[in-house]
Amino acid sequence: MSGTTYGVNTQTYQHLPPEDQASIRDAYLARQDTPEPANETPPATATTEPAATAPAPDPATTQTPQEAVAAIQAMTVPTTSDLPPGMPSYAQQAVYEERASVFNQSRADAAQSALDRFAPQRSDYDGLNGATASYEYQQAQQAYNSDPYVAELRRIVDEAQTQPNDIPAYLTGADSSTDVQQFAPEQMRSALSLLGVDLPENPSPEQMAAGYEILGTVPDDILATLINPGSQVSYTGAGGVGTPNLFGPSVQYGVQVQGEVELGDVQTGVNFEQTQQFEMSVQVQGGPVFDLSKTPLQRMYKWADRLGQLPDAARDMVNGSPILRQVVKGLPVSGSYTEFEGARLSYEAVVTPGQGTQIANGDLNGVPNPLDPLNMPQGTSLLMRGQSLTGSTFEANWKAFTVGGTHAELSGLGFGVTRGEGSIVEVYSGPVETVENSAFFGLGRQGTLALGVGSDLSMETREMQIARIDLSTTEGQAAYQTFISTGRVPDWSPPGVQQSGTTEVFSHEYASFIGLQVGGLTLGGSNDANGTITRTTWADGTVEYSNIYTSTGGTTTEVRGTLREDGSFDESNTRWTVVRTNLDSTSASYLRSAYDASQVNQYPEGDQHTQQVFTTADLMEIQDRARAYVVDTQGQEQLDNLDSGVVSPWWANQEEALAIADTPEEVFAVLNQDFHGTTMIANLSTMSLLGEQPLPGQFRMIDAG
Repeated sequence: MSGTTYGVNTQTYQHLPPEDQASIRDAYLARQDTPEPANETPPATATTEPAATAPAPDPATTQTPQEAVAAIQAMTVPTTSDLPPGMPSYAQQAVYEERASVFNQSRADAAQSALDRFAPQRSDYDGLNGATASYEYQQAQQAYNSDPYVAELRRIVDEAQTQPNDIPAYLTGADSSTDVQQFAPEQMRSALSLLGVDLPENPSPEQMAAGYEILGTVPDDILATLINPGSQVSYTGAGGVGTPNLFGPSVQYGVQVQGEVELGDVQTGVNFEQTQQFEMSVQVQGGPVFDLSKTPLQRMYKWADRLGQLPDAARDMVNGSPILRQVVKGLPVSGSYTEFEGARLSYEAVVTPGQGTQIANGDLNGVPNPLDPLNMPQGTSLLMRGQSLTGSTFEANWKAFTVGGTHAELSGLGFGVTRGEGSIVEVYSGPVETVENSAFFGLGRQGTLALGVGSDLSMETREMQIARIDLSTTEGQAAYQTFISTGRVPDWSPPGVQQSGTTEVFSHEYASFIGLQVGGLTLGGSNDANGTITRTTWADGTVEYSNIYTSTGGTTTEVRGTLREDGSFDESNTRWTVVRTNLDSTSASYLRSAYDASQVNQYPEGDQHTQQVFTTADLMEIQDRARAYVVDTQGQEQLDNLDSGVVSPWWANQEEALAIADTPEEVFAVLNQDFHGTTMIANLSTMSLLGEQPLPGQFRMIDAG
C-alpha cells in the first residue's frame, strides 16, 4: 500500500509538475506551522473559561448500534478547500479521490467493527442449559438483525466498498430541515429501502422511530428524490449474457431497457372538457429466459432429411435413441418463458388538445410543469411514479399458431399535481400498486408478424395524502414549495391550505384489438375502456366519492357526491352525469326533443356531443314515469308481469327496463348503456312527448366538430 507525501498519495505527488508539488508542500507546511496563541495572563475579572467544543465521538467507544451510526455519520468529511487555488483540476481530483478513499475505508472499518462488536455471541449464553441457551441466542440474533441501526451499519460498509472514491451525496449536501415525522409510514419505509435499509414487515414502535431518525439525517435535496423517485427519469444501457441454443432448451439471462412515449386520442368528458393522455416511461428489467426454440442442429437435421441427404444409418440411429431423437427433432412446441424484475419510472399527464398538438410536434413546453403550476391549464394534471416490478412473460408456438402473455406487478411511490379553479392546486403523494396483464392469440410469430386477437388490462391502486393549496397566498406558496422540495403533503389546514386529508384511487384500463402485429406495431381495430373510482376523506370528516367510466362505445358516465358515515350516498347532493360523444344527428335530435318538445324533427348538422345531468330525485321520477307509460300503452297486466318476472323487458322497449329498476343505480345503468343506446334515446323521446312533460334533469348539446 502506497504512503502519502504532504497529505497526498506518494505516487500521485511524484507525477505532478514541480510547481504543483511546491504548492502542495507549502500548503501542508503552512498548516503544520500555524503558531499557537500567545500565553497571556487572563484578566483578573475572568472567573470562567469558555466551554471547549466537544470532540466528535469515537465510533470504537460507542455502546449501541444507534450510537455507532451517529458517530460514523459525524466523522469529518474531507474537502479540497485547503488546496492552492492554482492547482490543476486533475491534481485536485487526484487529491480528492485519495482523501475520499481513506475516508470511506475508515467509515467501513468503523461500521464493520461495530457490527462485529455488537453481534450476539453464542458464548454469552454458556451459563444457561443447552436448549435455553440456543433459544435465547436465536432471539438475540433476530433482534439484532431486525435493528434498523444494524441495517444502516451494513449499508455503510457496502456503500464504502462499492464506491470507494466517492463521498456519498447525503454527507456533502445541506443538512435536512424537513420534519420527516410528517411522512406516512409507507413513504418512510420505501425511502429507507432505496437507501438499503429494510425494516421488518411488522416493525415495532422502536424500529419505526429508528427509521424516522435515520431518514432525518438525509439532506432535503436527496430526501426529495427518495420520497418522489419518479421525479427523475434516466435511461441506461442494455445487454444480456447466455450461450447459443445448440442442444435444445437453454437458459439465458437478459437485461432490457424499454423507453416509451405515447400521446392518446382526444377524449371528451364531463362538461365537454377535452383532454389527452400523455405518457413517458423508462423500464429496466432483467431475468432468466428459458428458450424452447429450434436449434441450428435441429434445423440442419430437418432440411437434410427433406433433401434426402441424411444417411439411413444416421436416421436409424436417431430414431432408435430417445435422447438423440429429442435433441435433433426438438419439442413439438417452441417458445420461451421469462421471469423478470426491475424498475419503472413514469410520467403521466392529462393535457388539453392544444398542449397535445405541441407535444405531437415535438415541443415539450406543452408538458405540465410542477415547478410552474399556475401556468398549467385548469383541469390538467401530472402524476409521476417510481416503482419496482416483478413479472413473467411467455410465448408458445405450434405449427402456424402462436399464443403469449405478460404479467407484471409494480410497487412504489408516486406524487402528482392537478390544477383547479383560480389559484387552487391539488397535490398528492403516496404508495402506488399496479398490476398489468396482456394476452395474444393468432397466426404467425409475435414480435415479427402475427395476425390475431389480443387484450391488455391494467389495474392500479393509490393510497395518498392529499391537499388543496391556494397559491395566491404566501403561506400557500410556502406549502407548495415544501411539497415540491420534499414530497411532504400538508396534513393540516394552515393558512393557504384549504383542505387536507387522504385519498384512495382505483383505476383500470382495458383494451382489446383484432388485427396485424408487425414488430412492435398493432394495425387494426380496437376497443378501449377505462374507469377511475376515488374516495377522499378530508380532515373535517367529509368523504367525497366519484366514479368515472368511459365505455368502449365512447359514453362517459360520472357519479359524484359525498358519503354518509355508513358509506352510503348522501342522495341530497349526488349528481349523475352521462356524456355521449359523436352522437348521430337523428339520435341527438330525439334526445334534445325529450327535454324540449319544440325541437321535434329539428335535426342538427353533423354529429353532436350531448350531456345529461340528473339528481337522485330525477332518476326516480324517470322510473315513475316509465311505469305510468307502460300502463298507458300496454296495460297494468304487462307491468305486473314485468314486476313478477313472468316476462322480461324487451330490448326495443327500454321503458320496460326503466319501469322495473328499483334503485337510482339501476335507472342510471339503463340510461347510460351503449348496446341499445339509440333505442333507449328514442324511447325517452316518445315517453316525454306522449306524457307532454319534459324529461327530468339538465341537458346540453354542442357540435362535435
